[in-house]
Amino acid sequence: MKVTIKAQSKNRVRLEVPFKCTAAVQLYLEEEKRLFPEITQIICYKDEKHIAFTFETGYESSVYRFLDHLEVTTLNEKQRDFTVDAQVTPVDIVASHIYRKLVAKVLIPQPLKIFWLLWKMKKFGKAAFESVLEKKLSMSILDFVAIVTSMAMGDHKTADTIMFLLNLGDDLDEWSQKKSVEDLEKNLKNNIYELWIEKEGERFKKLSHQVEVGDVFVATEGQEIYFDGTVVSGRGFLNESSLTGEAFPVSKKIGDTVFANTVVEQGELLVKVTNAEQNSRLQQIVQLMKTSELHQSKQQKQLLEKADSLVKYNFIGMAVTYLLTRSVQKALTFLLVDYSCALKLSSPVTYLTAIKAASTRGIVVKGSSSLDEYPMIDTYVFDKTGTLTTGVPKIQKILPYRGYSEEEVLRIAACLEEHIYHPIASAVVQKAEDDGVEHEEMHGKLTHVASKGILSSIDGEKVVIGSLELLKEHQVAISEEQAKIIEEYIQWYHLLYLGYKGELIAIFLIDTPLRPETIEVLQSLKERGKNIILLTGDTKKRTESICSLIQFDEVYTEVKPEQKHQVIQDLQDKGHRVFMIGDGLNDSAALSKANVGVVMASSSDIARQASDIVFLEETLSGILVLDDISAQLQKQLGRNLNTTVWVNTSLMGLGLFNLLTPSTLAVFHNLTTTVIIGKSFTYIK
Repeated sequence: MKVTIKAQSKNRVRLEVPFKCTAAVQLYLEEEKRLFPEITQIICYKDEKHIAFTFETGYESSVYRFLDHLEVTTLNEKQRDFTVDAQVTPVDIVASHIYRKLVAKVLIPQPLKIFWLLWKMKKFGKAAFESVLEKKLSMSILDFVAIVTSMAMGDHKTADTIMFLLNLGDDLDEWSQKKSVEDLEKNLKNNIYELWIEKEGERFKKLSHQVEVGDVFVATEGQEIYFDGTVVSGRGFLNESSLTGEAFPVSKKIGDTVFANTVVEQGELLVKVTNAEQNSRLQQIVQLMKTSELHQSKQQKQLLEKADSLVKYNFIGMAVTYLLTRSVQKALTFLLVDYSCALKLSSPVTYLTAIKAASTRGIVVKGSSSLDEYPMIDTYVFDKTGTLTTGVPKIQKILPYRGYSEEEVLRIAACLEEHIYHPIASAVVQKAEDDGVEHEEMHGKLTHVASKGILSSIDGEKVVIGSLELLKEHQVAISEEQAKIIEEYIQWYHLLYLGYKGELIAIFLIDTPLRPETIEVLQSLKERGKNIILLTGDTKKRTESICSLIQFDEVYTEVKPEQKHQVIQDLQDKGHRVFMIGDGLNDSAALSKANVGVVMASSSDIARQASDIVFLEETLSGILVLDDISAQLQKQLGRNLNTTVWVNTSLMGLGLFNLLTPSTLAVFHNLTTTVIIGKSFTYIK
């Protein structure tokens, strides 16, 4: 496939492609990407001609293999499957206002124009009256006084210009807010999940966007439910705090209704889909952003309150100027130019732009308060398994016994484990695939013992694979030599045992490798003067290897969930601002306690709900991305403030010296506000 490289870095390339990235094409790309795990993210641009690929270091060639893998006929079919939404642009809004103003100028007779202006003033008078009732000295009062003063002086042109610019500003502000939230909503919705579907006793994987009403999906312990449905089999307890605010588990049995974005805390359920719209609760985050001020951060609220508090100085300036000069026109300068307007309109856009930029780069920020807290963070607390390590177990070594070879015991283990959806089972099957070991069915009826392992038979003899406890329950003999080896290796690895004919025939040593970017990210944090702390439920022995590579300020091992929460509390009591990143059920309490709680893409769904931020990509590099976005946010807020003060002070001076007319002042003031809002849309590079 012929493509053109537009931009390239170590882990990212942006290409111009010969097909249109319609919504259907994007879903197709996401489906096929699963065959190329080294490609971590695909971003399609709005022009539908450019695609950005993020990939693991050294795997740039995978991008081109992926593109060559795509079927041209399928792409052509998907390109025709699209809908086009009419998009309103700022140009459309400006053109509409100018058109209405010109029509009014031509069609409304001169004698009636004063009545036309008085009718338009009604809107601003109402807003000012509401502020008076609330005992607030706001911009609404400032605007209305400026209009009334201009009308009283007989300067109808200035009054008309002020109202024109204010109406235009309101519409542009509404558009900017709406567009920011809609872009964020689109990014949040473009997630595809894999679900286990059960049909006629068989289980298979299905992508979430392909799920239909009537499908039966498997919801296991710790898993989030993505669709509304009815329980058709099993029993469990659900955390419905996303619906009710109450974290107390709710029992669910056959016939009960379950809802999207609740979490299975215990048990396993088979759920029949009744509503095929996925993640309906996730969208509530966006709805809150559309209808509520609760998402505003402390700093954002302070900026908006500061904007309103500046209004009184305009009235003071107006009064002093009139007393000193007896010039209504000069006094009017303080009504036409203010510091609060630009701050109040640009701040929400600035924060939403930062949240959208984070989402585009694979980070979901649930509220802007996290972006305010981030610059003050001085202590980073890391879970080990699934956070600093990949979270994907790997078979590091196989110890065969009783005359069996590694290949033979791996064949037996993979044959049994391929029927179970569990990370360790997947590690066994993956090891067989990597080593080229074929494992055709050789066992009898298979029984899964929850949290322990599998029982079955081969050639009429019992076979057991799982925990040491399960083997002991079924009288599998373990020699003295094997017991010593177990005692040694259990300090360093997770162990999986295989028993056959009443004897232990293999031990599988399992571990999770360190993420490739871990050392680089943690060293970067150390260089910036941050404290880094390891907080893990793993044993001291199992953490020794990682501690030999990274110098942590503190290390806590064999920590229980309530202890993790207490460690965070103790750090905060000492005056630290704490960033906690984890992935498991046992991290949830600590994540909710931290100043900023972050989870990885493959984290438990309860941990996702407890967190402030979700990394959609399996990489710690998101911390450095957050650092970059947060820094740019703070710079832009500062630039907005400085530009507002400098430009509007200059305009006031020009008005006081009669170098600009009132109507020209109004134009330049509103133009400045529009430019600041525009810059707030594009400040993140």
